[in-house]
Amino acid sequence: MATPSPRPRYEIAHLDDIPATPYNGSHGFEIPGEWKQLRHYFAIREFSANAMVATERGQQVVHEHSERANDDPTNPGDEELYIVVRGRFRVRLDEERVDVAAGTVVFVGEPSTVRSFTALEPDACVVAVGTNPGVEFVVSNFEQEVSPPPRWS
Repeated sequence: MATPSPRPRYEIAHLDDIPATPYNGSHGFEIPGEWKQLRHYFAIREFSANAMVATERGQQVVHEHSERANDDPTNPGDEELYIVVRGRFRVRLDEERVDVAAGTVVFVGEPSTVRSFTALEPDACVVAVGTNPGVEFVVSNFEQEVSPPPRWS
């Protein structure tokens, strides 16, 4: 396989033009809708970034989860920022449920907080960015295994 070109100094892309990462459920869980790996697409090195797009109403595009470190369980889990780009979602934050719409920003600063995003309409899209505070960023084994070949070095 050829070595990818060096990463450009900057890049602009529309969410609709970033390809979804195919995933077949081989790691024991499903990813409904479209999963767009923004971190992988742009070759981001210091934080995770993903866009999740519902292809139908009722899809839980951000599965119910809490965070933990990718490399060492003694390190803190991710702080995450979710930005609703379009559509509406029902968000779970521990035992609270709240409906949110495009333009809403949800910050989860406590990694143990259980969170999920369920689409209330098709084509709803939420972008998630996160990192482990004070810990060197490590790409998860899952992401390494399912990601397409890199576009940039």
